[in-house]
Amino acid sequence: MGANSGSLDVELVKNMAMGVGIGSIVLGLVLVTIVRSIVGKVISGVILLAISIAVFSQRASITDCANKVKEQATSGQISTIQCRFFGQDVKVDIPNL
Repeated sequence: MGANSGSLDVELVKNMAMGVGIGSIVLGLVLVTIVRSIVGKVISGVILLAISIAVFSQRASITDCANKVKEQATSGQISTIQCRFFGQDVKVDIPNL
């Protein structure tokens, strides 16, 4: 697995995904209190919920990919698995065994 200069670390991506997900939920709650019209509240809520779901699904995907790399490293069968987070390559460190 060659590390690209623009690659991200798995733990960093997982932490960023968690932060963005929680941040969008908090922002949604703030917007609900600020936005007065019901239509505006519904649209804001749906958009922020969609962002949260997308980020958490990508976080689950990157975690699964990192686990595959870990399993292959444990069994000694290292092959190239490319982990991606919203289209960006993510660097997965092979655990020391």
